[in-house]
Amino acid sequence: MQETNLRAGVSSACFFPMDTLHSVQKLTEWKVPNIEIFFNSFQELKPGYLEQLAECCRASQTQVVSVHPFTSGSESFYFFTDYPGRIQDGLEIYRHFLHAANYLGAQLLVFHGASVFSSLSMEKSAEHFYALDRMAREEYGVTVAYENVVRSKSKEPDYLLELKQWYPQLACVLDVKQALRSGKDPLEYLEKLGDSIRHIHISDSDVQRDCLPIGQGTMEWSVLFERLKQQHFDGYIIQELYSDSYQGQEEVLDGFRQLKNAMNRSKMF
Repeated sequence: MQETNLRAGVSSACFFPMDTLHSVQKLTEWKVPNIEIFFNSFQELKPGYLEQLAECCRASQTQVVSVHPFTSGSESFYFFTDYPGRIQDGLEIYRHFLHAANYLGAQLLVFHGASVFSSLSMEKSAEHFYALDRMAREEYGVTVAYENVVRSKSKEPDYLLELKQWYPQLACVLDVKQALRSGKDPLEYLEKLGDSIRHIHISDSDVQRDCLPIGQGTMEWSVLFERLKQQHFDGYIIQELYSDSYQGQEEVLDGFRQLKNAMNRSKMF
């Protein structure tokens, strides 16, 4: 199994609205070994742009472990509706993101899914999600991983647990800050979803702010890491921040270093 620091990483989303290529270049200059690429435009899915991203990562031996579409807010309209034809529209749109993930070597695509207003039955929801995930796995070698998000039904771990009953292959992303925004303990997702948790978006927090660079808040990471060890978690733990989470970009790098140190202290992996 890889060493601890090879399982930690940073998302390019930390620098939004900086151009995605420039964000990736910054992470590769910092020698971050694993990154998630957040695509912010369909223009970034074109061959020339993807080649620049790939070359940047090859030159620094940076691994792209996951991608995140900027169309997450539209997923409910495409994949969680009874309207004829929209599911096909969604599949065609997401082929572009899945191709990009495959081209860059990423194994996961992060998915927000059904909005809190979706009325689609659980059976149909699982059927539509399966259509996307099957296409992703069979045609692109990528897994679609459902993330807990405060604006989505996935904010409730019980929703994901029920979806898993309909679709046992369900893979999930645990986002710590989104759990807090949903009024949930991040550990609840681990307790209920177990080894379905394949990927972590991590950030620190304190009594005033729910998204800070690692080391700037008061989160007790040993408890989370111990639970991950008990569940034999072998995915990636990616620091994902918002641009208003810090004052200077070097704080993102320091947060990544703090993450590695915290994982080392907990003997993760």
